[in-house]
Amino acid sequence: MLKSQKGILLLLLIQTNLLVGNDSIQNPIQYAIKPQYGLILAHSSKIEQLTYTNPFGLEVEISWLRIKDKNYQQCNCFAKAGISFLYINYANPEIVGSSYNFIGFAEPFLVRSKRFLLSARMGIGLTYLDHIYNEKVNPDNLFFSTHFAFITHIDLNAYYKLNETFSLMAFAKYNHISNGGTKSPNYGMNFPTFGLGLNYTGDDFNFPAFEKQKFIPSWFYNLCTFGTIKTIEKDSIYPEESKFIFGFYGVIGRTISKINGLSVGLEYINDGAAKEKIDRQDLEKDHQQVSLLVGHHLLFGRFDFSQYWGTYIYAPYKVRNFHQRYSLSYRFTNHLLIGATLKVHGDWADNFNLLIGYSF
Repeated sequence: MLKSQKGILLLLLIQTNLLVGNDSIQNPIQYAIKPQYGLILAHSSKIEQLTYTNPFGLEVEISWLRIKDKNYQQCNCFAKAGISFLYINYANPEIVGSSYNFIGFAEPFLVRSKRFLLSARMGIGLTYLDHIYNEKVNPDNLFFSTHFAFITHIDLNAYYKLNETFSLMAFAKYNHISNGGTKSPNYGMNFPTFGLGLNYTGDDFNFPAFEKQKFIPSWFYNLCTFGTIKTIEKDSIYPEESKFIFGFYGVIGRTISKINGLSVGLEYINDGAAKEKIDRQDLEKDHQQVSLLVGHHLLFGRFDFSQYWGTYIYAPYKVRNFHQRYSLSYRFTNHLLIGATLKVHGDWADNFNLLIGYSF
């Protein structure tokens, strides 16, 4: 778990360092404050009784507008990226408590005029939860079983420019918190939030007029390996056990626009946690898995946010016939990739892994 957290933190620090850049034109800095209010979605009947409250909180952020020519040419668009701190109170102080979230994000602008901006944002980060499951003192909190977990979110943001310094923001966020399957119970939480905020720009600027690069489709080939530790809870016979999960996937893809690509590939997993469950149930099944992957890639320069649909072609011990995989990677050189990946079965997060790969 700790290694996974350090891996994500390293990605966020690298991203922040890249935003400032090293040429003479500086990316303007922005600050924002965003109060928000939301609701909890009941994605399982086992946590439905905990979804009748309305979370509320406050987010503060610092970001860099990416208006340099090299930034623009990466996706033929202007964007901003940065870091934020988000506090959420789940309005259930005895069972669910609050979360404290440190997040890195990227945000391309979709629509831009003199006073109005519309953008989409993707964020990923670390969260600290002050109330977690405990079989004796807090058995009802099936959302969270570890103090440290992961948060991801996708947002839609609208900005209205009040003057040269301040902009009013309206936003809608879809948030997910989970420990990535490292320990059970781990139903995780899906909670949309909404709000109005204020955005401050410290430096006067104008969006430059850059010529868009001509898009030329290209092929890419990625081979990635991943691994994590997953804890199997104790039962009436067996003690708690931590088991290693590792695997790899290879994909062949082609860019279809400046920021989009499609791919197909294969994935292999050696699931030590599944083997432990098989042994406990005295089953004669194999814990290894092979899947066919079909993927979509959002490409922002050296960053690749990929979403895969996986269909098992060999998996004697499985919970469903399909899974999803979400990966965020950064290309350090023309070939070396490092990042993180999350395997999900529908609304249930199976496991979170560190990722290292090679791009041909």
